Amino acid sequence: MQSSRVKPPTQKDLRRAFATAIEERRSELSVSQEKLAEAADLSLSYVSLLERGQRNLTVFSAAKLAAALGIQTSQLVMRAEAKLKK
Repeated sequence: MQSSRVKPPTQKDLRRAFATAIEERRSELSVSQEKLAEAADLSLSYVSLLERGQRNLTVFSAAKLAAALGIQTSQLVMRAEAKLKK
């Protein structure tokens, strides 16, 4: 393993990055939180909390949300990473 270390984002920053990525994609599709939650088989309250950056996103939930948003899980992660760089 190389000695160069990458500093991980804070939990707060990571939550906000995913929140923004999810909300922006949902808005692009003109889909309500309710419809997204239903399509992803997640509760509306969970989706709402995610979009407010108040809950941690599990890998499984990320995959379900990405599919419901019509993108690959990796694309959702890339969108969130782009938000971290700003």
